[in-house]
Amino acid sequence: MSLRGTWEISFLVDKDGRILEGRGACAEHLGLSLQSVIGRSFFSFVAAGERSHLRRFIGQLNRPRAKRAALVSLQTPASLRSYAMEAQAGRTANDNWLMFSRDTSGADGLDDLDLPVVMADEGQFLRLVELAASQAQASLDLTTIEVGGLADTKRLSGLGDEEIAAFERSVGETLSDNAHDGILSNPSPGFYNLLHDPSRSGNAIAQGLTAVAAQHGISAQQAGIAHATMSVAPNTALSSIREALGIMQKRMPTQQSWEAPAKPKISEGQIAAALGIGAFLLGVAAIAVWLML
Repeated sequence: MSLRGTWEISFLVDKDGRILEGRGACAEHLGLSLQSVIGRSFFSFVAAGERSHLRRFIGQLNRPRAKRAALVSLQTPASLRSYAMEAQAGRTANDNWLMFSRDTSGADGLDDLDLPVVMADEGQFLRLVELAASQAQASLDLTTIEVGGLADTKRLSGLGDEEIAAFERSVGETLSDNAHDGILSNPSPGFYNLLHDPSRSGNAIAQGLTAVAAQHGISAQQAGIAHATMSVAPNTALSSIREALGIMQKRMPTQQSWEAPAKPKISEGQIAAALGIGAFLLGVAAIAVWLML
């Protein structure tokens, strides 16, 4: 399917989904002027149930065999309306044009496409959470989840590499489906951070992952699901978001910090050596005092 030459509105968006530029009758379709939408997240105009799929759609556009067309539901002044969307190359490797037409014949919905799970890197994840918080009307939840079986695959004894990979994919898909606008990161094996609506609690998401593990023949003990959740108020500063992530990461069973490695532990031999040196110095000081008398 190609919409070239038939689009009615289009937006240049970066890899975070932020609108950089727009063309067409934006006021007619979205009820807002082009000038007013610049700098906003495009996801705020997409049906809530399709946002995580759109995040995955945008995230795979730099792949050689990327999907470039789909149906998407946009919020118009009157109601949700389906549009055929086509992605075209932008001005740099980090942005793309999303073109929209009301002619929806021959297009598949976003949830019908086999799209890879998209994981943001540390910097992008923080930017996405900050952007979402700046546009949110109410608090959102930020959750760190550890899947012990993926952090240490020795716990999944009896499973082959393909089976472990299938479990990991299921974990990613489950978290992506629960994430607000698909905002999800995987800073290290077995560790995930996601922004989500409070109506779907961190505890419920963790329980869902335990159920996913069971579907793969993995016990709750083998899966080792742990989580920590904190609230993110509207307009929360980036520094506060980073601090919250650091605190939650340290609450995980392995006590790994995303921001700094743990300080090395002092061995028993080092402690004994330090005590010996201290005793020697005290002895020298005592002799010196005795000679002065």
